[in-house]
Amino acid sequence: MNLSTSDDPFTILGVSPDADAAEVRARYLELVKQFPPERDPDKFREIRVAFEAAKDPLSIARRLVAPPGGEVPRWSDVLEAQQRNPPWFSTAFLLSLGNRAAEDAAAGPTPLDSQAHDPQGVSEQTSQRDETNAS
Repeated sequence: MNLSTSDDPFTILGVSPDADAAEVRARYLELVKQFPPERDPDKFREIRVAFEAAKDPLSIARRLVAPPGGEVPRWSDVLEAQQRNPPWFSTAFLLSLGNRAAEDAAAGPTPLDSQAHDPQGVSEQTSQRDETNAS
């Protein structure tokens, strides 16, 4: 078994980058049996560091967010691709968005909407003050 000297913890452990935690742990235990710290301390240290990196939440998040192929595309290339091949939405979906706005408008303002426009109740206080002054 030849372990790589790569910086990628999954390459060092010999598992695929999309391996789950159980697979990574099982592979780690296999490698620890093959390279115990008493017999090969340097290889054990490399395996241990790789295992810690593979189960690190930040490492997992970076791996999930990383673009395919590892290269971040230029923004201008992404925009050009979108212009050449724009996303397609069905007519029914687009019409449902328009109908939803009409239904919301027909329902009228909710109590939360009126509070959002007048959070302190200023208009209510002003009308009460005007009624008192008019008497």
